[in-house]
Amino acid sequence: HYLSPKYRAMSENNNASGTIADVFTGVPASYEEIFNSFLFLGILYLMGDVICQRGLKIVPSLVGYIATGVALGPEGWNWVPMMDPTSWVTLGNIGLILLIAQAGLEMDLEILKKIGVRGLIIAVVGSILPISIGMLLSWAVLNQTGSTVVAMGCCFGPTSAGIAINVLSQCSVLESPLGQLIVAAAIVDDILALLVLSQLRALTSESGEVVLADIVIPIVSAFAWLFVGGAIALFVMPKVVDGFCKWTLATLPKPLLGILGLESEAKDGSGNNNNKSQTVRLCLLLLFALLLCLVPATHHTQASYLLGAFLAGLSFCQVEGLVGVFQEECQLLIDWLMRLFFAATIGFQVPLSLFSDSKVVVNGILLFVSLMGKIAVGPLLTPVLQSESESGNKKRWTGEHVRNCAIVGFSMAGEAEFAFVVAVFGVSEGLIPADLYASIVFAILLSTILSPLLLRTVLAIAPYEAEETETLVAEESIPAEEKDRTDAAEVMEA
Repeated sequence: HYLSPKYRAMSENNNASGTIADVFTGVPASYEEIFNSFLFLGILYLMGDVICQRGLKIVPSLVGYIATGVALGPEGWNWVPMMDPTSWVTLGNIGLILLIAQAGLEMDLEILKKIGVRGLIIAVVGSILPISIGMLLSWAVLNQTGSTVVAMGCCFGPTSAGIAINVLSQCSVLESPLGQLIVAAAIVDDILALLVLSQLRALTSESGEVVLADIVIPIVSAFAWLFVGGAIALFVMPKVVDGFCKWTLATLPKPLLGILGLESEAKDGSGNNNNKSQTVRLCLLLLFALLLCLVPATHHTQASYLLGAFLAGLSFCQVEGLVGVFQEECQLLIDWLMRLFFAATIGFQVPLSLFSDSKVVVNGILLFVSLMGKIAVGPLLTPVLQSESESGNKKRWTGEHVRNCAIVGFSMAGEAEFAFVVAVFGVSEGLIPADLYASIVFAILLSTILSPLLLRTVLAIAPYEAEETETLVAEESIPAEEKDRTDAAEVMEA
């Protein structure tokens, strides 16, 4: 039960020949597998962190990780340590869950109130435009019809939150209003991608009949988790967590607190026990407990399990000091798991053998045009941001606003995990032909590499200062005449 298929077959053959006893003796691991695993991790670090990030500098490290996964994966040289490559893919997905939870934890409540609606609009427009362009190309240029057109277009709807967060965090943008706007839009985009996938499943049911419940339940569930769950995470959970922490620290005996790593700290200047660090460490335990509850809860109610991870982190975003403790305890683990995410979860999915056909590559470049719809949300919907210390109103299409438009557009253009899931579902259900599936994967791979590369280039040319604290310009929605009257009144008053 615990063995990979190859090991299970070896065990069954040995049992049939009577060479070993019929007893479970553990999961074997050879020296070659152990050494190759170390070597694989070393190559990942060398290609991503040393060559790309430090050597080439402008190239994001994730490009090196993906290239390593493609080259050494099942479709490349097929040199994958361990008998079952799905173990690497699973570890990568665990890293993505932790990264999304961290993104929720680092959300700023005041900023979220200002960018929440705009993030939703960017996500919706950023899904509709590329899906529409993809459908148009598959129908008008590739001569496809019916459900194939729909399935091919839907492959270009998702946005990779993992890619956006990875690059934005390295460039000190993630915690800014602009970074949190992008994260909020990417999370909603993943929800919309799951809704699209559920609708495709409903259209390809085994009975051949479209069941209303299969269409309605995923939509209701996703938006219920997003709005109701988000409201509970922001306005109810802080009070619940605060009350539970006070009760726990006051009720549990000291030996049990010590076992949980919650022993009291040194006394403060007034002679009282300082239990702030106790509360923070207890919140870290509660965060992981909530994560283990919300991930399966959202998944089994036909919403995105990544939304569950985001809500778990969001529930603790108002706990002072928790972000620092989380990073101290988990950051190194998340960094290594994300290396496996890009190398295995993405790199292992690429059908490299099919790219030898020039037609596949040409069609892939053509379908890549669909992602112009995602880049377009940058200039269309990026708000004007203004530093709290600055006076006056900034105008659209000035230097910083152009930079911000490029950041939003290139961040939204990166596709990866959910795009591959939708494409694999389409080809496995017979909605997408094999050659066009390869072209779609080629287009997704281009976006996965070019999006962070372009994003990193923009931030290298026009850096985003880490200390920049910006807010949405509230006057953006006020008519020009009213702005002029307001400015004149301010001058007269001065």
